[in-house]
Amino acid sequence: MRAAALLFALTAFAPGQDDGDPRAEAVRLFEVATTGSPRVRYQAALRLASLGETGAAIVHEQLEGDGGYLSLGPALYEALVEFEDPRLRTAVWESLDEAENPWRPAGARALAKRPGDDEGERFRGLLGDRISAVRAEAIAGIAAGDVGHAVHALTPLLGDENGRVRRRSAASLAGLGEHHALAWLIEDLRRDDSWFDMRLGRIARAEAAQALRKLLGREALVGYSTRNAPDTPENAATIQAVEARCRELAGEDWPELPDIARAPGTIANEVIGVELRSCRFGEHLLRWTADDRLVIGEGDTHILHLPEGTTARLAARATSALEALGEDLYYGDPGCDLERYHIRLPGSARATTVQLTKGPAAVPDLRPSALHALAEAMIESAGMTDNGQRFSGLLGATFEALGGPLPD
Repeated sequence: MRAAALLFALTAFAPGQDDGDPRAEAVRLFEVATTGSPRVRYQAALRLASLGETGAAIVHEQLEGDGGYLSLGPALYEALVEFEDPRLRTAVWESLDEAENPWRPAGARALAKRPGDDEGERFRGLLGDRISAVRAEAIAGIAAGDVGHAVHALTPLLGDENGRVRRRSAASLAGLGEHHALAWLIEDLRRDDSWFDMRLGRIARAEAAQALRKLLGREALVGYSTRNAPDTPENAATIQAVEARCRELAGEDWPELPDIARAPGTIANEVIGVELRSCRFGEHLLRWTADDRLVIGEGDTHILHLPEGTTARLAARATSALEALGEDLYYGDPGCDLERYHIRLPGSARATTVQLTKGPAAVPDLRPSALHALAEAMIESAGMTDNGQRFSGLLGATFEALGGPLPD
């Protein structure tokens, strides 16, 4: 299987019959970059960029057509900034202003690899984006600019609701000499939390360890393994030693961490959960516990206490949905939109998941009718408290963007 994939990749980039015709070569690479195997599309896009004006001309023709940048596909879209054509970089920046652009994180990542001297303000505008991946990618573009402006812009992100955004901001600030930000990375070395069966703590530990090794040197974390729990003797000793070194660097500036940055505790008795990840509306993680708590987000700092019996009613609807669905638990095609339900049935160690996925275009009737009642109950329960009423409206809009409208 691997040999076949490698052979395809090699033949995809092999010179065509029209070796002496640069435009024919550009057309061929364009086709591979937009319709070829996902494994080779980005490499083909880079090869197209290396053709200079000839490659850029093909792209401009497509951009000026009815499909615009969406017709390029995600791989070629992300590679637009690799062309030596300022107009294509401008096109990416303009596309980031469009809320309907499903590839905005990729665009922000591409632009931030080599930020322009005059783009600082534009990157700062991305730091308030509702898509956490856009905020996370924009950080590199900010950190590459004026140090004073970067520190001012990135410091508020230490309180971001998304852990990856906090970690990238902390790493960038520490790299700019703001050693107090190391405290955020040290704390994430201690995370061991889960969201149903997703090991979010392990992900956080791995990203924090990678950042600290880059900042302090690989030898600083000798003995620490992200595969093991943070309270094992080896890991605990390493964390203590690294923290002592970081405290010494920060001196009197070592901070008291806000609640959002502290390693979350265990959320006991998870029964029902839903992940909503929209390439336009952002991401929402919600879980309901047996004692009628609604936990919003990946941590344990935003908890709504619901009327007694709320979770039991959700669980009953979830059980009915699973009975109706049978073995059909996956719907749609892979894409940037995800609606995934996590249902922990009585006596089950792992949650049963039902997943809907799609690309940026609407898919009629993607959500099976058996899930409608469960989705409606989730939205309703989010609005049962004063703090949750506004959130339930956003939640409903996100459900609609992902799986389609719910019946009236």
